[in-house]
Amino acid sequence: MAPLIVRARTVITCDTEVPQCGITFDGLGRIDDAAVVVEDGFITAVGPASVIRKQGSAEIDVRDCVIVPGFVDAHAHPLFAGDREPDFAARLRGEPPPLGMAYTIERTRQALLDPAEFYERTVAPRLRAIFAHGTTTLECKTGYALHKPGETALLDLIAAHRDDANAPRLVPTFLGAHALPPEFTREEPFVDYLIDQVIPAAAAHGAVYADAFCEPGFFSPEQTRRYLDAARLHGMRLRVHCDEMAYGGAAEMAAGLGVDAVDHCNYIRKYDVGVIAERGIVTVACPATIAYLDLPKRAPVRELLEAGGAVALGSDYNPGTSPCFNLQTVAYFGRKIFGLSAAEALYGVTRAAAHSVRADAGRIAAGAAADFVALQIGSPDEFGWQFGGNLAALVVKDGIIAHC
Repeated sequence: MAPLIVRARTVITCDTEVPQCGITFDGLGRIDDAAVVVEDGFITAVGPASVIRKQGSAEIDVRDCVIVPGFVDAHAHPLFAGDREPDFAARLRGEPPPLGMAYTIERTRQALLDPAEFYERTVAPRLRAIFAHGTTTLECKTGYALHKPGETALLDLIAAHRDDANAPRLVPTFLGAHALPPEFTREEPFVDYLIDQVIPAAAAHGAVYADAFCEPGFFSPEQTRRYLDAARLHGMRLRVHCDEMAYGGAAEMAAGLGVDAVDHCNYIRKYDVGVIAERGIVTVACPATIAYLDLPKRAPVRELLEAGGAVALGSDYNPGTSPCFNLQTVAYFGRKIFGLSAAEALYGVTRAAAHSVRADAGRIAAGAAADFVALQIGSPDEFGWQFGGNLAALVVKDGIIAHC
């Protein structure tokens, strides 16, 4: 197959080791009047169009666009059935949500009676929409079945569709310790059940990561530590929902375990900031969740960056607290809520996010997978300015033009 050349007004490669704090687009690898060469699913060259010429190459002209790496969503919960709009309406009236996670668990378990239909009718359309907005790698959590047969069925769906065309590449995360299911009245026996029965099965069904919701009212740091220690013994890497709605010592516990990522972190302390940055743990901030729930506190993103840490921006896409799957919109919230620059926000949905899931993604470089998106913006400085729509004119994954 002949090489494919894609020409653009500007390419931002994000192939850099420059720290995220204060990074500029020049630091992120800006090339104006640029071209990317793709062969056999990989990038073979990127640089000024004037020096990239190949005989017999097919060419795509998107010189009205800025090309950036395919987005990496480091925190997402797309495997659910049922909507929670009544919860949203109740919150607007100042009333308690009537459905809650118990409703999602009930509906997801029911949908899993026919996993193939659940995927085709419910999950696949979501993944296609996520992909069409530029996300080419997606950390994909279980956590809405919360028993062995359901959680393994969800992992099997991820395994079966992790490299589908017209959908992001999926990174499977087992979120067994998400909430208390109806069969249990206390967290401790449920954690025992997860450790004894579900974690070994999750590992056998392809889970790469284990995650837990370590939060007052959910799982304590000690319960979470036991669960994560068991998951690590079964070969899983670790990440944790930490201190999202209240401080509970979750981030300190997670840092002590040496996790790859701590997520949310709205209530962490100054001490936690230093330890997270020092140990090279990526913070996955979720600004759409903060906006949706009107949370009074938000992750200390600027402090983390100034301490030398890296901050990814995740969608936290889920039915109850962040029904937002569009990382373009999440980048807007990252700029609005955390005061990130356009370049810092782009780093957050590419390099930092890719590192948090240990994926070779989020960069445009010779030898890397050909994952990139052409955005209909006049300048990279516009990234995260417009929101609520889709600026992706072209989405390429593994060298295949899967969305245009």
